[in-house]
Amino acid sequence: MTSFDPVEYKVIERQVYSMTASGYDEYGCKVFEDLAQPLLDAASLLPGQHILDVACGPGIPSLTAASLVAPGGVVTGIDLAPGMLDIAKKKAEEKGISNVVFREGDAEALPFPDDSFDVVLCSHGLVHMTDRMKALQEMRRVLKRMSGTLALSVWSTPDRAIVIGIVARTIRELWPAAVVPGAPMWFDFGLEGVLEKALSDAGFRSIRTTRHNFSLEVKSSEEYWDMVVGISGRLQMLLKNIPDEVASNIRLTVIRAAEHFRSEDDRITIPCQEVVGLAMA
Repeated sequence: MTSFDPVEYKVIERQVYSMTASGYDEYGCKVFEDLAQPLLDAASLLPGQHILDVACGPGIPSLTAASLVAPGGVVTGIDLAPGMLDIAKKKAEEKGISNVVFREGDAEALPFPDDSFDVVLCSHGLVHMTDRMKALQEMRRVLKRMSGTLALSVWSTPDRAIVIGIVARTIRELWPAAVVPGAPMWFDFGLEGVLEKALSDAGFRSIRTTRHNFSLEVKSSEEYWDMVVGISGRLQMLLKNIPDEVASNIRLTVIRAAEHFRSEDDRITIPCQEVVGLAMA
């Protein structure tokens, strides 16, 4: 059985999400903007604050946060994948947003002094990190002690986060070798109490979590497949490196599963749930 190598994992994450950044932006932008709204609501950002967005991807939710902390506030977005950051910088320039900066960095070794930020945001980034406790401790370290706030989001359980649960179940059934013990999984924080415990163990206080439901609407099951492939560099890499027959079976199985969510108006509406955590440093 393949053993998990955290160093290699990070190298691959950096490469894969840089190479697939344009597809991630094309297919996932609207989805992740919708997912980020409960996170931003929970954070209650104010003008003048200094914000850190960890695993910012193509600028979600950094760019929205920048408008909320203006005037006087600044948002710093950090991500492991330079390809994602290139897109984020381009978007900021196109939108004329001057109070946001993007830089490459590792969430498990944040390149900032202690007590640097009023708020740390992390929208669905924690599930990609190899040492989640170290990442959370780093987020707490750079927050202003006693007043700093962490707002992060993670996927719920696969039976609730069905948008990606369909794909995860299909891969597990048709190509179980893709599941490497010890590797980060999308749903690691989905069960009740798991995220709360992780935040408490990292030293956070005044912890509370809420669950938010949304629905992905697509015109066809093929459109759904294109979207989930577009937002997952890891899935794209997997499909290229397994036998063509297996890759084809995964695609057809996912498409068939999506058809179960076709409604009377002939649209496909797939439910999903995320967990938003709020805590004080």
